[in-house]
Amino acid sequence: MPHLNVNGANLYYEQAGNGEHTLVLIHGNVASARWWDHIFAPLAEKFTVVRVDLRGCGQSEPAGGNSVPQYAADVKALLEELGKTQVTLVGHSMGGAISMELAVTAPHLLEGMVLINSSPAEGLVTPDERKPLVEMMTKDRNLMKMSLAAVVPTAASGEFFELLVEDAMIAGPTAVPNYTSLGETDYRPLLSNCTIPTLIVFGTQDSLITMEMTERTRDAIPGSQVVLYEGIGHSPNIEAPQRLIDDVTAFVTEKVGV
Repeated sequence: MPHLNVNGANLYYEQAGNGEHTLVLIHGNVASARWWDHIFAPLAEKFTVVRVDLRGCGQSEPAGGNSVPQYAADVKALLEELGKTQVTLVGHSMGGAISMELAVTAPHLLEGMVLINSSPAEGLVTPDERKPLVEMMTKDRNLMKMSLAAVVPTAASGEFFELLVEDAMIAGPTAVPNYTSLGETDYRPLLSNCTIPTLIVFGTQDSLITMEMTERTRDAIPGSQVVLYEGIGHSPNIEAPQRLIDDVTAFVTEKVGV
């Protein structure tokens, strides 16, 4: 399986397809590249598609330094190693924050951005009193399973869901650093001059990210568009994959250009 060493981290990645435009799929907190299983191959029929396990997640090795800016730097370095100079980022949850970090630190790299039930542009602060529960969750598979069931509410059973739980336990040590990092940056002032075409996908049954947060993210990114997925929770990439494939394809075709 392909790995690359970037910024002191040994990262697992996959690349498929040979389309003119490149999509880069970035997963969320305590997740892995597996969260894109339902859309990776179908998107690769039209585009070049890259997905990666962030440091300490999935098949990538732990390397410490877990934070949104570090993940963004890792993705940028990985893309440079792969010779990718213009990409559309597709970020789910924390992956949305990583995408926004790259939008403000390396805008030349982005030709488009898709934010899926993304951490908000204002940052997502986890109260200190909740962090002990998070730490317990990372050591207790049943607690982790209950937590994940809340973020994939319409697909929280079966063999695939159990694999997501296993990956979450692997990524468990990154959870508290991730939550801390997500609360440290407000991207709104930095995005005020953003010209990157942006699609914001929001599953309306999300128990973590609110509609109000999503609207503020929309307002922070000039010209961005919100598409609502009624009856879907935090994870349209798992809960409504065909609709997401169609929406991402239409967005790149119409806004980025094919």
